[in-house]
Amino acid sequence: MARPPLPLGSWGDIRTYYRHDDRWRPEKTLPDGLTPDAWKACAQFRDFDGKTRQVERTGTSKTKATRTLIADLKARAGNNTTTLTTSSRVRHAVTLYLDDVRLRRAGTTYDRYEGRVRNYITPRMGDLLLRECSAGRIKNVLDGIRKDNPTIAAETLRGIRACVSGIMQVAVDHDVLPVNPVASVRKIEGGSKRAARAYDEVELAAFLAKMDADKKAVRADLPDLVRFLFGTGCRFGEALAVRWYDLNLTDDVITVIAPDGTRVKLPPRSVFFNGNIVAVTGKGLVRNEGKTASSRGILSLPDFLYDLLLLRAPAMATTGVGTKEPVFPSGTLGWRHPSNVQRSVRRLRLRVGYPDFKTHVGRKTVATVLAEGGQSSRQIADQLRQSSIQTTEKHYIERGILNPGAAKLIDATHNNSA
Repeated sequence: MARPPLPLGSWGDIRTYYRHDDRWRPEKTLPDGLTPDAWKACAQFRDFDGKTRQVERTGTSKTKATRTLIADLKARAGNNTTTLTTSSRVRHAVTLYLDDVRLRRAGTTYDRYEGRVRNYITPRMGDLLLRECSAGRIKNVLDGIRKDNPTIAAETLRGIRACVSGIMQVAVDHDVLPVNPVASVRKIEGGSKRAARAYDEVELAAFLAKMDADKKAVRADLPDLVRFLFGTGCRFGEALAVRWYDLNLTDDVITVIAPDGTRVKLPPRSVFFNGNIVAVTGKGLVRNEGKTASSRGILSLPDFLYDLLLLRAPAMATTGVGTKEPVFPSGTLGWRHPSNVQRSVRRLRLRVGYPDFKTHVGRKTVATVLAEGGQSSRQIADQLRQSSIQTTEKHYIERGILNPGAAKLIDATHNNSA
């Protein structure tokens, strides 16, 4: 009967040879008193393509050759990602899952997923065997997280469920589980019931006046940044990523180069959104190319915002030759850290008596102004550069086109509140 093959990722007995007179000879033939020129250690290794190959390593002594071979065999076995079995534990699949997330997703996404796994998933089910992860047991884990964290948001719990699903899918992909058990777990219900918070003309004027009178806000360069949010409806991280290069403050069409190398024509008095600033663990502040592919787009500048930017702009930017320095820089003229700015915003809203103010209020205010001005859902979505429209229906449409009418409506709101 033929000998059964080695298991994948394993090796057989280690054989050693010595070299004498330029020939390799089995160790058992070594004469007493002979000092070999070198030693060789060999073993049969069954690779993950099913083929068995001989692996050899040499050294000045038998011990060195053997140690080198064993280290290389372990590394060769460890480089494989198909080593999960029904006896593997969830924490083994977690490692593979996070490695995949790191390769395919942005750094901030990895940080968010890794935090969910570290704080919620591994402590509760990391030592379970993969074959023990039934739908009922996973439901108990999610119920336990909700019970022990009564203030946890439904959206956060949905994110945890998604991570568990991703981990279980790793087990499915490696033929450990026949199906993903999370598919049979009831979906997380609930979420925020609060309506979108937007400021009307009176609230906006009062808020801006209080912010302008706040010395700490002025020192933190918040008034211009907040007005930029209310004037464009952009996301907070996008505002921090805008460079003078991305602005056309002239009355002529200019051409700029997008991050992917394409040439983009900017109409007069417009801004090109093509990135956002995020903090990534191990890398610091990073300018990504945008939250999503559809987030890239050109917007017209309202007159009040155009005038504001002219006052801030370096001389070259007003001639259509902008630098790649941020429009809203830090104290050291680099990128502003999102967390630092958000902390300043939280302190500001308490000082001026607007506890509900968040950086997204500007975005929601712009959407409300455009809706009240009679613009369609399509036009509003183009202004906000969203990947989907959600008013009375959800559907995907082309994004990133210019919406000239939006700037006039937004500008009228600020003129009336001045």
